[in-house]
Amino acid sequence: MTGPLAGLHVVEIANEISGSYAAKLFVDLGAEVTKIEPPAGDALRRWGPFPGGVPDPQRSGLFAYLNAGKRCVTVNLTQPAGLTEARELIAAAHVLIEDFVPGTLDRWALGPDDLGRLNPNLVLIRISGFGQRGPWRHRPVTPLTAQAASGWISARDPDRPPVQVGARISEYVAGGYAALGALTALRMPPTGRVREVDVSQVEALLSTLPYPMLMARRMQHLGLPANLRSAPMLGVVRAADGWVGINCLTGQHWLDVCAMLGLPEYGEHQIAIMMGGPERDEFFGKAEPVLSQQTVEEIVELAQALRIPAAPVNDGATVLDCPQYAERGFFVQSGGPGWSFRRPGPPFRFSKTPVPQPGPASPLGMSPGPWAADARPLCTTEGPLPFAGLRVLDLTTFWAGAYLTCYLGAFGADIVKIESIQRPDGHRYSGAFAYEGDDWYERSPIWQGTNLNKRDLTLDLTSPRGLDIARRLAADADVVVENFSPRVVEQFGLDYDALASLNPDVIAVRMPGYGLQGPWRDYVGWALNFEQTSGMSAATGYPDGPPCNPQGPADPIVGVHAAVALLAALEHRRRTGEGQLIEIAQIEVAACVAAEPVIEYSMTGVVPPRRGNRQRGYLQGVYPTADDGGWVALSLPDDGHLDHDVFDELVTGWTRTQTASAIVKALQEQGIPAEQVITGEQMYDGDLIGGQLDARGYYEEFVHPITGPHRYPGWPFRITPGPARHHRTAPPTLGQHNDEVLAGLGLSADEVASLRADRVIGERPLNA
Repeated sequence: MTGPLAGLHVVEIANEISGSYAAKLFVDLGAEVTKIEPPAGDALRRWGPFPGGVPDPQRSGLFAYLNAGKRCVTVNLTQPAGLTEARELIAAAHVLIEDFVPGTLDRWALGPDDLGRLNPNLVLIRISGFGQRGPWRHRPVTPLTAQAASGWISARDPDRPPVQVGARISEYVAGGYAALGALTALRMPPTGRVREVDVSQVEALLSTLPYPMLMARRMQHLGLPANLRSAPMLGVVRAADGWVGINCLTGQHWLDVCAMLGLPEYGEHQIAIMMGGPERDEFFGKAEPVLSQQTVEEIVELAQALRIPAAPVNDGATVLDCPQYAERGFFVQSGGPGWSFRRPGPPFRFSKTPVPQPGPASPLGMSPGPWAADARPLCTTEGPLPFAGLRVLDLTTFWAGAYLTCYLGAFGADIVKIESIQRPDGHRYSGAFAYEGDDWYERSPIWQGTNLNKRDLTLDLTSPRGLDIARRLAADADVVVENFSPRVVEQFGLDYDALASLNPDVIAVRMPGYGLQGPWRDYVGWALNFEQTSGMSAATGYPDGPPCNPQGPADPIVGVHAAVALLAALEHRRRTGEGQLIEIAQIEVAACVAAEPVIEYSMTGVVPPRRGNRQRGYLQGVYPTADDGGWVALSLPDDGHLDHDVFDELVTGWTRTQTASAIVKALQEQGIPAEQVITGEQMYDGDLIGGQLDARGYYEEFVHPITGPHRYPGWPFRITPGPARHHRTAPPTLGQHNDEVLAGLGLSADEVASLRADRVIGERPLNA
């Protein structure tokens, strides 16, 4: 195989999506993965979907997607002979991935101490609900209650319970972070003991939200409601033949939408309409009839011609016909003899180290055997931080790309972020208000949360001198990252070919919304578009209601996958000296974690309905409490003997008479997973999740030069032995490091002064 991680050996002992998905990403990167199953087989073999709806553990679509290319072996870990077989596999592995409740491996004599005697250089990935450490480590948890505890369950309708994100998307998130933690740990020098990566599923979900804890504190400081959230405009609306998402990100987008709909008189009322009330009802009363006369394709084409972020709301059927996915060949055939289906391809593309499409997973019942090749040593870095010495030029804007570079900077990389005083990073204006004073653009908690650990340089890339400086930085960089639409960096001559002519071994990470090729390559879009195009939105919402945007996770999920791909490419460069282009199309990453609906449609011809807060295998829901606006989520195994509607009625009758804290306490004491549905202002609260987060050191305080001290969220895993902190420096102010970076390039004080006088650099936006 030609993948960047060819020769890496991974053992997986997992019974959930998170562990299986983490190992799948290693397959996508060319590693050799052996999956250990119990004699009855992985539970996902019995989940389906199945061809024609007929259960068959050898033909489970979700299992086949998550385990394509793996060598699946049957081992009974409760028997001495089985443990011996497992230990032989682990002894020759670089990575072991497990996702059982804490303590399970220890009962099998496969805990860190046991593994250390077996393979002291092993990286052990442990995925669990709340992590291996902290007061909540043994707390029972299900996907629904994990969403509740992390803020993923959102109010969609004031007259109905808040609703979860659908399609089991949340279960993939921890798997992505686990792969990232593993590749980070593999870069660190050996210590003679097992290196453990402790992944918390709840922290992983919390890490993909747009910093609601920071926003809540900021709103409280301004005297506003802590969880004030406006609806995205226009959001998901009906067209003549389906649903379409129209997602205004700027004031100009709104003006253009009003013009497109023939309603220019509403151009000055954007805020009032976003916040609800009579203006909103009046506007939609006029807009909806106009939209209902046009097809989804017509609306998207017209909106995109006006540079308005609009996208179809695809489901498991329509996503297969989406022209951008189709032309890029993203959905591939999979399956085995006598059956096949279509599934997402890998979430990243490499120009120099492509990985062939993996074959089907091994059938149930295979016996263990030796590895196909001997283990090889992996790269190491000198010093305690895994990215020390790595030089990164950050050309990103908004969230997805900046999330990647924030992570690299946290663990030692030197990140130089480029903005300009003509066009600062647009994320600076998210949650910042012009009435707050001259430095208002420095106050966005969303921008701050994604831009710690960086040096900030302003450069006008439309000027020859500014562009020349950017090229000098690129020539000296190990990595260049950007996430604009393709034509932006290409018009500046900063695409991969141009970068490689300056620096042949550079790794360029390009993260366009729709990809570098295809009929939609130049479409504009942001997170909501990618959630809609990929099928994430169609799977979220009430069964009898419209699709709903998850509203947040797409950007950081993309950033995590980009980081996984980059670390693999860095390993390939260490061995060969060869750089390359990595392409991360954001709609493709989103489709990878929303895979089940398209698999089900492909196998059965049925578009799965939205399920609200329900999930097969559980009696569960989100229920009202005696607290004003308080809700709890709870789950019980479904043995098939109780009607779910009756269950909901019985539970609601009880919960509405109790406080949320009393409900959770009573149920947790009986081992029943239950959590309060938390919102932003509760995410620092010691009585709720805050106590567990503080025990694990999830938050770290830094002092911002303008807004003062803040507790910033870190990463959802701890590496032991490994870095003691999540971050290194506070987020920078605009142009804070102009003098420092330019002096490092050899520019004199007079040259820097000239650049400042000519507004090539600066420390304030021109329009501020």
